[in-house]
Amino acid sequence: MDDLEAKAWRRYGHLRIYVSRGKQKVGWYDVRTGRHELDLPELAAPFWDAVRTECRNLNEPPPALPAPPVTAEPDGDLTLNRAGAAAQARADELRNWRTRLAAMFGVRTDSRNFAVGAKAERTVGAKLDKWARKHGWHVLHAVPVGRNGADIDHVLIGPFGVITVNTKSTRAKVWVAENGMMVGATKVDYLRNSRHEAKRARALLTDACGRHVPVHAVVVFVGAKGFTVRNGGPKDVTVLPDVKALHRWLRRRGRVLTPEQVANVHAAAQRPKTWRT
Repeated sequence: MDDLEAKAWRRYGHLRIYVSRGKQKVGWYDVRTGRHELDLPELAAPFWDAVRTECRNLNEPPPALPAPPVTAEPDGDLTLNRAGAAAQARADELRNWRTRLAAMFGVRTDSRNFAVGAKAERTVGAKLDKWARKHGWHVLHAVPVGRNGADIDHVLIGPFGVITVNTKSTRAKVWVAENGMMVGATKVDYLRNSRHEAKRARALLTDACGRHVPVHAVVVFVGAKGFTVRNGGPKDVTVLPDVKALHRWLRRRGRVLTPEQVANVHAAAQRPKTWRT
């Protein structure tokens, strides 16, 4: 017996199982996203046994058998993240009897907003996954950045460089200019946020790869009833009315990375520690 102990931890919409041996940390598993970190690869088998046992104690679905393979990288793998996972986890965390009652009367709540956002991310994510398989691109979803619960909806990597995709759901009309955006009658800060995501991703990936990594920000809408762009729109953020327009835009992008560079950037991007700084 390895005498491993498993404890559940709930915070910021996550349900994680931490496994230890005495005072020594063995690793953790996130029930909602499937992400995990294994600090002692030699204890992989008992680690997953402990995780599955604790999942059953929590009435949560355990990881599929056989246990996920242990790779040379013990820090987890962001390719396992599902599109919309972070937003859905936040929606689940905020859901209670008050939000259910509000939904009965058609009142929008933060829980509902996160759930709608998660659905839009899954819609876009499914398309990105399909295109990545077809064209040999790489895509990551719900990429956690820093240590304060921030995440990037999608990170797409290919010969066109790195694209950070910010997915937004609305049934209103969208108006966008070089330095501002309106959704319905509301001014939104999507451009500022997308610029920040791209800038941060560029810095982190450049640091991890040891060379400049080109990153471009995209905002793509799901369900918009109208779309107007004034004076060409923003110079550094591409705003698109729907996922079909995203595919057309991607196919027109020029080649800025070689196949070897694409592979190197993807290897760095899929490691959680790349994004923690």
